[in-house]
Amino acid sequence: MHFLVSVTTLAALVSTSLAAPVQPRQDTLTPWQLDALSTFSPSGRPGNYPWLTITASLTDPNTLTLGTSPENNSTVTLPSGAQALNCQAKWLAGETPFGRSWPCDNSGEADGYWTIQIPKTDEFSVNNFDLVVRRVAETLYLGSSYKKVYEARTHFEVGVNLSGTCGGSGVCSWGLRSELVPLDMQQSEVED
Repeated sequence: MHFLVSVTTLAALVSTSLAAPVQPRQDTLTPWQLDALSTFSPSGRPGNYPWLTITASLTDPNTLTLGTSPENNSTVTLPSGAQALNCQAKWLAGETPFGRSWPCDNSGEADGYWTIQIPKTDEFSVNNFDLVVRRVAETLYLGSSYKKVYEARTHFEVGVNLSGTCGGSGVCSWGLRSELVPLDMQQSEVED
């Protein structure tokens, strides 16, 4: 009799554990959409605009899950459609944009912030560079802070995904090739 009860109990436990749904380790993220990218290098003539610039704007199509509130057991999310507008690295000739974060304007929501970075590469120029975009998705819910950080890195190069022109004065302007807009930038969650 004891054996029958034990087998029945074991069978019930095994079937319960097998029926438990398997949770994915990480949600699949739809790539960010690079809506605009442009670069500018000045002529270098005295009295003219002196700044070299790399400017980008992006949209995040994902609804982000930041955690679960212990106060009411609800899922804390940020809505899709967050934007990083006018992300701009700006520096003088003879300087570099490396080793720092450059801020982006956001779309007006209290959902964290975006930055760009220009990592140092061997062949760096405004027509051959890597761009790192970082989103710190953050919100306050019922007195608790929830935060996740995401990054994407993409290489840009004239003839590959940039096109543009240089004038006789030395002014050069490059931008994302129109047939590539919007360009996918695959992000991943990173440690802060």
